[in-house]
Amino acid sequence: MSLCQPEKGNFSCGSCCGIFNLDLSSDEIRKLIFERTEEFKKSVDFEKPWTMAEYRKVREKKEVTIRRKDELVYNCPFLGAFGKKMGCMIHPIFSGDPLSQNYSFYGSSICQGYECRNMERKSSKLWENLLSEMELDSFTYSAIVSDYETLDLIEETFSQKGVSIEELFRSKKELLKRLIQRKIDRNVAMMNTSFEISMEEKKKSAQERLIQRLSLTSVPDLTNEINSL
Repeated sequence: MSLCQPEKGNFSCGSCCGIFNLDLSSDEIRKLIFERTEEFKKSVDFEKPWTMAEYRKVREKKEVTIRRKDELVYNCPFLGAFGKKMGCMIHPIFSGDPLSQNYSFYGSSICQGYECRNMERKSSKLWENLLSEMELDSFTYSAIVSDYETLDLIEETFSQKGVSIEELFRSKKELLKRLIQRKIDRNVAMMNTSFEISMEEKKKSAQERLIQRLSLTSVPDLTNEINSL
C-alpha cells in the first residue's frame, strides 16, 4: 500500500482525481462523492463494461456546471466512497479487469502509473505511520498528503538543524503532529489536486518559510521548541 491507500488509519487520499479542483465546500464535496457512489452502485455492472462508459457520460453531464478552480485539471467522476475511505470505483481490485480504468479520461496507464511528490517521498511510510495516530477523515488526510510543500518545509527545517528523518519521527512525533494540526487549523493548502507547482522563491531558510506558511509567530511555544533544537 502507499500514502494513497494507507494500511493504517480509516482514511485515504483522492486529490489526484481532481475532486478538490471543484469550487465547492467540504460538505458539498462529501455530498457529491456520496451521490456518485450511490449512482455507481445502481448503474454499473462490471459484467457489462459499457455501463462504466455510460455512468461517466451521465456524471460528467451532471457535473459540467460546477465551477473549476483550474479549467485544465480534470475532475474524474469515478472517485467514490468506500465507507470512510475514498478511491477509484473502477480500480482493477474491484472490477477484476486490469484495464478497467481505460473507461476513465486518463486511462489505466496514467491512473496506475501516476505518483505524486509525496507518494514518491522516501519518508512516506514514516508519514503514514504518524498520520494514522491522528484523528483524521479522508478529506483532511488528502489535504495533508497532497501538500508536498508543507511536508518539504518540515523535513528541511529539521534537516538543516542536523536532525535526521529517522530521529525526527522517532523523538519528535508530538511536535510533528502539532505542526500538522496547525496546518489544519490555519486552513493552509486544504484543497489540493497534487499537481500544484510551487512558485515561491527560496531565498529564506526552510524554518523561516515554515514559520511564515503556518503563521507560527503567533504560537511561540511551537517556534521555541523548533528553535531549541
